[in-house]
This record gives sequence, C-alpha cells and structure tokens, in this order.
Amino acid sequence: MSIKLGTRGSKLALAQADIAAKRLRAADSSLNIEIVKIATSGDKDQRTSLSQIGGKGVFIKELEQALLDGVIDIAVHSFKDITSDIPSDLEMCAFFTPESVCDVLVSRDNLPLDKLPMNAVIGTGSMRRRALLSRLRPDFQFSDIRGNIDTRLSKLKKGFYDGIVLSEAGLIRLGLQDKISWRFDPSTFYPAPGQGVIALETRKSDNRVRDLCLKAGDGLQRIISLAELSALTSLGFDCRTPFGMFTNISGDMLEMKGFYVDPLTDQFVEKSVSGPMSASVDLGKELSNKLLGRGN
Repeated sequence: MSIKLGTRGSKLALAQADIAAKRLRAADSSLNIEIVKIATSGDKDQRTSLSQIGGKGVFIKELEQALLDGVIDIAVHSFKDITSDIPSDLEMCAFFTPESVCDVLVSRDNLPLDKLPMNAVIGTGSMRRRALLSRLRPDFQFSDIRGNIDTRLSKLKKGFYDGIVLSEAGLIRLGLQDKISWRFDPSTFYPAPGQGVIALETRKSDNRVRDLCLKAGDGLQRIISLAELSALTSLGFDCRTPFGMFTNISGDMLEMKGFYVDPLTDQFVEKSVSGPMSASVDLGKELSNKLLGRGN
C-alpha cells in the first residue's frame, strides 16, 4: 500500500511525521510512505499574533484541504493545534502517547521559575500560559513570541526575553531537553488540550487508511484525546480565551481537570470530573458543562 503523509515543513513537524511513519510501518511493514510538506497560513505569517490571523486553525486548514482534495491520505498534526471545527468528511483517527504533556520554562540564564528577577519578561503568545504564570508570579511581564522552536530559542539568547515557555514534548523530539530550566506540574499548570500528542487525520470514507491508523495508534491515548476533543468542541473557545485541561487514566477510570478564565468577570474557574473510560466523550462534555456553569 502507498500512503501520502501530509505535514507542515518545520523541523518539529517533520520529526513528528517521521514518528508517525515509523508507527504506521510497524502496523504494516509493506507500506510505501511519501512525506508531503504543506505550508500552512500559520507557517507563512510568523509575525502576526495567532488571535489576529485566525487562531490555532491556521496550522491545519491547508492540511485538511489537501485531505479533502485527495492530495494526501493522512494529515499529521500536533493535536493541540486542532480546533473544534473539524470538517464533517474528516476524522481524527489515531493518537500517539506523548513523551510529556508538560509545559516547561527555558530561561536565558538557566534560572528556575522562583529565581527569575522581578518583572521578568516571558515570551509567550498563549493566553493560557499567561493566565497560569500570573497566578504563580504576578510580577511577570509578557511579550508575544512566534516562530519555530529554534527561532524562539535564538530570540531568548539574544536577550528579547528572560524566559520562554514551551512544550516539553517538542524539545524532547528535537533533542533539546537540556535547555529546560523548570518543569510545570500539569495537574495544576494545565496543558492545552492535546498538548504533546501527535494526531493522524483521515477521510472518513477511506476505510483502508482509517483501519491502518487505528492499528498504529495508542488505544488509551485515543480515549484521553477523544475526551479532550469532546470538551474542546463543547466549550467552543478560541485562542483568546485562557483555558486548559489535564486528563489521566487510573485503573479503568478517567479523571479530567480543567480551567478557564471567564472573560466577563476575569474569574479563574476550575472544575474536575471522573468516570469510567467507556464514557470518555460524555465526561468531556460534563467537564465543559461544569466549567461554563451548566452543571453542578
């Protein structure tokens, strides 16, 4: 079987496509895989903030269009870039367990969080990270940052920031984990939904490719990711609303915790739910209902 695997062209995206290709070949050793690089709107515009150019969807729309047009058979995504608006003919089919879901601090002088100077400038465009950091260090100043990981590390080294916050999984995949100055606890410093997770998107009608992806993916991670996708869809937030969640499996139970900042009251709202893994999608909806005051 020949498969065209679509991916963004950044170093991290290509590393993730390579991970996906290896997992697919492990599921079917006869596969002939071609990597197809596709430039997205988010890659083309490295200066404008995400909220101004269309939010997280700017990293996936061109890949999804290539799927719909039959140019590629599978799109490889960073699951945290997924929006709640998935085309009806497409499906997030397989998910790979990340090395870590944690956010990490990389500081210019390798200082931990509590040793950074007063009013330190932190490079992050994420409203989620800003909200969570402000609870830990109200003195921090924030500045937008765009670009791939190498670009961000270069800006840090040049003194634009005292520290930047990144996904630990991304640094690990690029062999840059030695840059980490501080690791945040994901049970309180809530990750973005799907952070660190590699997701494969397919056409619903392509049963052959869909079955291949299901075989290659991780079953437990699929349960977690579909729960988080359910919550994300039900919440309907965009990247301008600070929110995050942490999902964990304990035995046969799924535990979800999440937060968001109410845009009207500026209140930090935290809620949690738990239940059987078999009800993961319903638990995601329950968490969103609780966060929005639609549940107990």
